[in-house]
Amino acid sequence: MSDINKKSELGEFHVISRRDFLRIVTWTGGSAALASFLASCAPLTATMAPTSLAATVAAPTATAVAMTATPSGPKILTVRMSTDIAGIDPAFMVGLTDSLVSDCVFSGLVRQKLGSYDWLKDLATDISQSTDGLTIDFTLKQGVMFHKGYGEVTTEDVKYSFERIADPTTQSPYSSDWLTLDHVEATDKYNGKIILKSPFAPLFTSTLPVNSGRIVCKAQIDKEGEKTMTLSPVGTGPYIFDSWTPNQKIVLKRNPDYFGDPGYFDELDLIPITDDLSAETALQAGELDLSTISLGDTPRFMQNTDFTVTKQDALLYYWIGMDVQNPKLADINVRQAIRYGVDVNQILTAVFFGQATRGNAMIPPGLIGYWQNAPQYDRDVAKAKDFLGKAGLKTLDLTYTCPNDTLNKAQAEVIQQNLADVGINITINQMDVAAYDSAGAGDNGKNLQLFEGLFSMYPDPAWATMWFTSDQVGVWNWMRWASKDFDALATQGITTLDSAKRNDIYIQMQQLMDNDCIAIWITHGAFVHAFKKSVTPAFTPNGQDQLWYDKGA
Repeated sequence: MSDINKKSELGEFHVISRRDFLRIVTWTGGSAALASFLASCAPLTATMAPTSLAATVAAPTATAVAMTATPSGPKILTVRMSTDIAGIDPAFMVGLTDSLVSDCVFSGLVRQKLGSYDWLKDLATDISQSTDGLTIDFTLKQGVMFHKGYGEVTTEDVKYSFERIADPTTQSPYSSDWLTLDHVEATDKYNGKIILKSPFAPLFTSTLPVNSGRIVCKAQIDKEGEKTMTLSPVGTGPYIFDSWTPNQKIVLKRNPDYFGDPGYFDELDLIPITDDLSAETALQAGELDLSTISLGDTPRFMQNTDFTVTKQDALLYYWIGMDVQNPKLADINVRQAIRYGVDVNQILTAVFFGQATRGNAMIPPGLIGYWQNAPQYDRDVAKAKDFLGKAGLKTLDLTYTCPNDTLNKAQAEVIQQNLADVGINITINQMDVAAYDSAGAGDNGKNLQLFEGLFSMYPDPAWATMWFTSDQVGVWNWMRWASKDFDALATQGITTLDSAKRNDIYIQMQQLMDNDCIAIWITHGAFVHAFKKSVTPAFTPNGQDQLWYDKGA
């Protein structure tokens, strides 16, 4: 695996991966109550190890102009971001803030609908896919202009944008979003074809409507270089990137020449505040219009009549992993004993404050592959002891490894107490985040036994399952579980276009995992937002902001 080094404006080199992006998406997407858990997304091919999280950003020292503070002046929406931007370039984004800004600044052939995973036409007036899935014909709207005088969008920009991400020499961590791209054909100025080497099912779920489907300005990059994508990105979206004061504020201004429905607000002020308490204080002080809040403080804000609170299930999956190649865990009876010995409901209360719904499999509700009838394994100490006895054991010593934060410690202690009743003695091994990122990789991963897991995903099941194929053993498949049947189904899943057939494929994949008892599933998490009564924010079904759709009440 090759490292992807992109030089920032500050002269620092950062190694980023697609796993980085969704690790930080999870971390920044809702609350610091979830922050300490590692998050990641499943790409369609292996990528490099993630880098460490950005440093905590303090609350802003200057009071931002809130939307309700200037009723006769410009309409300004002030929104908390949980991290600062790191790079707006769709080929090299790192965190959720990057993605949110990108969605406002850039357009694609299609984009997600309001409050939905479905898509609608954006830059395209027409777009259609051939019955064999190999050709996507599109026609661009005419007269759509790039920001800042860079001229009209043409099919050459589309070709450049998609092929740039797919090109191995670009070293984009998102190249697997275009895994089967052969080329983009620019038929003329406004008409083109996307030509695939083989069908690619996630194309209209997790490629074209989101980051890897964004159209960048070829003329700008040719003239100014890729580094301008951080300080002065040029797109065609409803908002123009105006300014960035690192660790203080990102300012987006409404695009007066936008080709679609104009943004409601004249200006979006995005304030990076990593700490939940600081953000909640700023919200209550009137310095923010909209903010994510912690799960622990959700009841308090729900009782405050000054705010509206929304809670939505996230596209995450939390689990307790078991290394099936470790000699102490190789017997499935031992793994069954652990599965019946752990009280998942107690974890949901102690760690998630009762605010997250239990999950019984990997793929969240609402997506292709959701296993609605997945078995729920409730705690049964007698059954757990029976399974341990079948392995010829009365007691067992194991180590549980997790990041070194308060909530992970709380989860570890629940597991430790639960399994003590079964006769399994747990030693808790907490590690700093950077060290934990590689705890299950390579030969060192062979020493792992039980561990904390949290991955995140886009709304396609392939983003979840591909971390657990055989070629990911020793990379990110920390359970070190290898199944030829699972691998074959994974390939079928990304090349099968029929939704019903895909649904069956991904349920079968989860059944294989369940049969081999490699994990204890906990929850898909939740994202909570609190906002002023004067604001009508927009969110995807999994609670991610859709800032370009935000309006006043």
